[in-house]
Amino acid sequence: MKDAAVRQLLDDVHARPTRENEQAVDGSRPSFVIEPESRKACTQVLSLCYQEGLAVVPLGAGTRLHIGNPPTRLDVYLSTCQLTGLHDYQPGDLTIGVDSGTPLSILQARLREENQFLPLEPPKAELATIGGIFAHGEPGARRRPGSRPRDLLLGFEGVLSDGTFVKSGGRVVKNVAGYELTKLFVGSAGTLLLMTKAYLRVRAFPEAVCTLSCSFGQVSDVVEVMRQLQRLTIAPEATGVTSPHFWPKSQESSSDWDLFLRFEGLDDEVEVGLVRASEQLARFGPRRLDGEASDALWKRLQDFPADGRSDDDLGLRGQVVPARTLDLAEAWQDGGPLLVYPEGGLVYCAVEKAEELAELRHRVRALGGNGILERAPTEVKIKEDVYGETPGGFALMKQIKKKIDPTGVFSPGRFVGRL
Repeated sequence: MKDAAVRQLLDDVHARPTRENEQAVDGSRPSFVIEPESRKACTQVLSLCYQEGLAVVPLGAGTRLHIGNPPTRLDVYLSTCQLTGLHDYQPGDLTIGVDSGTPLSILQARLREENQFLPLEPPKAELATIGGIFAHGEPGARRRPGSRPRDLLLGFEGVLSDGTFVKSGGRVVKNVAGYELTKLFVGSAGTLLLMTKAYLRVRAFPEAVCTLSCSFGQVSDVVEVMRQLQRLTIAPEATGVTSPHFWPKSQESSSDWDLFLRFEGLDDEVEVGLVRASEQLARFGPRRLDGEASDALWKRLQDFPADGRSDDDLGLRGQVVPARTLDLAEAWQDGGPLLVYPEGGLVYCAVEKAEELAELRHRVRALGGNGILERAPTEVKIKEDVYGETPGGFALMKQIKKKIDPTGVFSPGRFVGRL
């Protein structure tokens, strides 16, 4: 890095040198960390990085920073930790503006005062920031239409790699070169732009929340029950399935496939849903979990994708069409512990041996899906693209990246196809 660029970073945009305890990306740490306090400061930072050819990785709480290919360059962490606050809250309209570095827990606490909430449940939700949640765009367990991140993001403000300020969707529309940035940003994993503020659609807080659980000897039994449950007039808000040995051996049902159905909404609606689902599941001995027991269960499921005891842990996320989700669970059942979201087409697997990855990925491709490495040692990522096989639209993705981030400032090499 040029001496002049170093001086500008230190003096003009108040960068600080990286600390020893700073979170690394596949063994790499940047030279500097910048924590801008305003949108204007973000534009100044990125304009400087663009001019000097510096590679920038946006950083929220870092709860999902381990997802992605090793960066080809890494000079600066651009932290959103100072970009916090709530704006333009309109409880009657069920909308709110949120700065991107705001923790989801802070937002939920404010919304709870008006008996409202944002229906998102990312891993490590107590730490995860708004910008990071939408950058990764994981749908989670909820099945109701309108509960995915891209459905809840009305619009946002952000800064492009050259320091250009942009607005997309929401109350003001100013897209770049005809691109719908709101849709492009969700799931882009910090490779297109820096979000500074999000405009969100929220929901009324449910009067009641309750979970039914039951156990099965094999996954094929779950498949049959799921077909029966599709006939319910009141559907569960979230559905989860865990494989044998997902839970510690000290807990009940450690050797069974467990199905969890969460109902939430009006008191009467939830009770009717529980009664009818219990009737369908009667021969399997459904168990009811209320209050803290229900919350603790879903928190455990919610955090499973981010669990990792060390940098050597392996985690794989299978993505298929929802109708094939349990087929994938069955295909992967001889691997490590599984968490399955049948309605979302997601299967999370804690892989026990690196040698199993190729076969597990082959099985998900055979079902028309893809396998994404949630967590893996750097040496594995160097050999295998974290995002699996490049999709059919990869050429278009490259064109979009080139148009929006022409010099590769944001997270170079980290995305699909090592973009």
